[in-house]
Amino acid sequence: MLVVGLTCAVLIGLIGTNIGLLAGYYGGRVDNLLMRLTDLAFGIPFLPFAVVLVTLLKPSLWNTIIAISVLMWRTSARVIRVQVLSLRERGFVKAAWIAGASDLRILYIHIFPNVLPMVLLYVAFDIAYAVMAEASISFLGFGDPNQISWGQMLYLAYVTGSIRVAWWWTLPPGLAISLFVISVFLVGRRYEAAAMSRQV
Repeated sequence: MLVVGLTCAVLIGLIGTNIGLLAGYYGGRVDNLLMRLTDLAFGIPFLPFAVVLVTLLKPSLWNTIIAISVLMWRTSARVIRVQVLSLRERGFVKAAWIAGASDLRILYIHIFPNVLPMVLLYVAFDIAYAVMAEASISFLGFGDPNQISWGQMLYLAYVTGSIRVAWWWTLPPGLAISLFVISVFLVGRRYEAAAMSRQV
């Protein structure tokens, strides 16, 4: 579960951050194209899409990670784009442009460090979302049968009929998912408060 959460969070962070950076910095046609792509991603229901994709690719750990990461970048891309739209008008960005810095240097040396706190915040939240998504996919029976996960435990309890009579089969994995997700959200909220205080 933790492998899925961390790997998905890194992939989602990479995709969402780069789309947000490019859309916010270049604007115009690039912004329109990337934001229409983001709108398309928002229009696709996540769980049915992930289940269909995992089914087509065959259930495995990496296919589950791919299915989760394909759509979950959309929110972070939108938020980071808005930040970049503001940052590109700042004096230090214009000074770098006048000094002859390349677009890549401006994006990743001057702008990216200023959006990094928001990126890390979304990475923390994405870990929780990815774990919940993996548990949902596994509970529906589309997870990797060779990987032990909390969702797989709940699925096995359900298909064997033990979910109604043996609470000790369902309570530990259910409680573990809940506590893990809550802990990640609390860490994310604390980090958000720290990041906001630094900006102030």
